[in-house]
Amino acid sequence: MSDSELHDPPWKEIVRVYLAAVSTFLAFGMVLPIFPVWVEQFTQSQTQVGLATTLAAGVGLVAARPIAAMIMEGRKRMPTNGLGALAVGLSAGLFPFIDQIESVDPFVTICALRVLGGLGFGLVTTASVSVLTDLAPMHRRGEILGYFGASNALALLIGPLLGGLLDKTVGVDVVFWVAGGLAVPSLYFAALVREPKVAPIPPGSNRLLDALRFPALRIVTSGHFMAVIVHGALITFGPLMLANRDGWMSVEIFFAIEAAAVVAFRIGMGRRFDLYDRLMFVRLGLGLLTVATVMLGVFEHDLLLLLAAIIYGVGFSAYVPTMNAMVGDIVPGSHRARGFAIFMLAFDLAIASGGVIVGPVADGDGGPQRALLFAGLGPLIALGIYWWGSRRVRIEMKRR
Repeated sequence: MSDSELHDPPWKEIVRVYLAAVSTFLAFGMVLPIFPVWVEQFTQSQTQVGLATTLAAGVGLVAARPIAAMIMEGRKRMPTNGLGALAVGLSAGLFPFIDQIESVDPFVTICALRVLGGLGFGLVTTASVSVLTDLAPMHRRGEILGYFGASNALALLIGPLLGGLLDKTVGVDVVFWVAGGLAVPSLYFAALVREPKVAPIPPGSNRLLDALRFPALRIVTSGHFMAVIVHGALITFGPLMLANRDGWMSVEIFFAIEAAAVVAFRIGMGRRFDLYDRLMFVRLGLGLLTVATVMLGVFEHDLLLLLAAIIYGVGFSAYVPTMNAMVGDIVPGSHRARGFAIFMLAFDLAIASGGVIVGPVADGDGGPQRALLFAGLGPLIALGIYWWGSRRVRIEMKRR
């Protein structure tokens, strides 16, 4: 067998991982445009809407990362994906029954189910990225993770449109039930994946935080936290801002356009994610995220919001798969699940914080739009962190 064949990606298994994760992302996308508005019937505080939308899910996500690392490190990854899909499906499917639980405050029940959904989502994403990094040769890693992001973004393109359509035609309960049922195809495709042999855990090195002994991982994790705060704010306050305005730009259209930009950019770039400098894509992505957030916080014209959605999608598309590939580059296989768990933990904490930190701005005179403008400081700070730590990151990447 030639060297090219030895290093050719196992596309059949990779596509099965894509499909298993896409089912979960589709469920998430269906709920995305309707959840904050649905929660408003149970509370009059937009800060509490942010708490239920991002913080509660973030608690589950935070819990998922060490659990995923404990289950996966030194073992197969996809059983963790199946467990996560079940949790996501159960969470979504139970939302319509909130009013029937009379002994508990409905808002508390919503938050508890949101925690369960966040837990499942965290297990799925950690498992998917870990097994794809195991399957992908290093010289194709950015491309494969880019396509993975594109497939998930496609689900987020279809999901909000489907969720919004079902909400308007047959009701919000059906949205939750369909989202819950998507656990079935996720389990099916996860069971089909044939994984490669996993690197064993070195003796005396089984703690989650042991992965932080790699300096570059500490740098990218802290920068990632600051960068993703803006996304938590967008998930929470974007729907509230767009729901209370005139014009044709709706919540569903905005997220569909943003997701379309993600898909187009990631598919268009393909192998260029590996041919060009990773930090170039990181800086480009963070710059575009900042520009898009400022536009959302200042402008109200439909066409400018359309442009902001495109810029945000391209920025997010350039940034996220590059960061995932970079973590795979700087963390060895013996620490991979823990490395991704810690890195994604930063993502979770940022999503959770994004909806709550800027909540007081939304509750004040600024409203949801000014809250988004304030959240735009996150990518700027992240840009500074990556700029400062770029030398150390490059050294670690060359060592692998």
